[in-house]
Amino acid sequence: MRSLLKAGKATCILGSQFGDEGKGKFVDLLAQDADLVCRVQGGNNAGHTIWVSGRKVVTHLLPSGVLHPQCEVAIGAGVVVDPLVLRDEILRLKEQGFDLAPERVHIDFRATAILPAHKAQDLKREFERSQTGSAIGTTGRGIGPAYASRAQRDAPRLGECITGGFLENFANSGHPLADGLTPETITELIEALKFLRPYLKDVAMIVHNRLNDGARVMIEGAQGGLLDVSYGTYPYVTSSNLVSGSCAGGIGMPPTKITEIVGVAKAYSTRVGHGPFPGELSGALEESIRERGHEFGSTTGRSRRIGWLDLVALRYMSCVNGYTSLALMKSDVLCGLEHVGLVTAYKDKRTGQLMSGWPMTAQAWESIEPVVEFESGWERVIGVQNTLDKSLERFVQRIETTLGVPVTYVSTGAERLEGVWRNPV
Repeated sequence: MRSLLKAGKATCILGSQFGDEGKGKFVDLLAQDADLVCRVQGGNNAGHTIWVSGRKVVTHLLPSGVLHPQCEVAIGAGVVVDPLVLRDEILRLKEQGFDLAPERVHIDFRATAILPAHKAQDLKREFERSQTGSAIGTTGRGIGPAYASRAQRDAPRLGECITGGFLENFANSGHPLADGLTPETITELIEALKFLRPYLKDVAMIVHNRLNDGARVMIEGAQGGLLDVSYGTYPYVTSSNLVSGSCAGGIGMPPTKITEIVGVAKAYSTRVGHGPFPGELSGALEESIRERGHEFGSTTGRSRRIGWLDLVALRYMSCVNGYTSLALMKSDVLCGLEHVGLVTAYKDKRTGQLMSGWPMTAQAWESIEPVVEFESGWERVIGVQNTLDKSLERFVQRIETTLGVPVTYVSTGAERLEGVWRNPV
């Protein structure tokens, strides 16, 4: 485990599906040997769930490394931050007994602030889409509008917002983003920003200094690569780049410092909201896996759609991200199934021919028919001497053969210590 984290270098832990892969548990597991864990993109539309000694801990903006007192955590300039949500998350975790002193929690001054207008725009736009049947399933947290206004150089950043009188002047400026900044809202935001002020720093320089001092740095990806705004199933995607090539910029480090890129995937697939989903299941089997896997969004509470593991998508994500290894999560959820499916190819429904390459348009996705092959299921996840059950091991080897990437870790339960390390790197 320690070899995934190298002194003076960074390791990326990235979701390989549509999010909800179990990154929180895996990052938490590695964080006991990390010195600094960073979030580099997205906002509070993401959620990471970790189970520790039967206690459920959920984070939305703070990296999962926050559960380890020796580990510092950082939120980079690439993240969009709702000050009220972040303040409340820090307070909630403090109440649960976690040390969140400003000395170990770093938030970049340059992170874009999510304002009430962003959330109102998000909900209004999704409602308009729903009237034409084109809703994309946004969480309504204001993430997309915040990124859009940042690209237009309109959105204030946390560094501006903490300046005395800024919000009051902004509210009276006639700026479109001033909508919703009532006196009551301004007061609440000012209180939240006053609380956050000791945490606001130049995170890029903190990361630079930690790396120069030989720190082991980990980047915790939000959501999953198939939701990347450029390389995912557009337009049913999030509003930021989630692939490995964007991670260095989101925290302000040279890409040459990243030496390990670990893709995290579940033994099956899930998706929240609309969009293409090859291999999707239905009926009693879907419901059974959903209930056993507790597949309900940690941020929205919405039921997740369930499908077989998609090796076509996983292989594409491996090519785009350059995975050096994989972590396979939730293998225990599929225990007891006689056969477990794998999507091994896509067919064009119009021609019946196998498709080559990756679908590039929404129209191409509509023409996909998945080719599903089955492997023998497993009654248990652990065999002899803390190795994987033989059927599960064959399933894992099939993934390795298809991708040409070693599966280093297989999770065998929800708790922090339930898992098997294999193919040590």
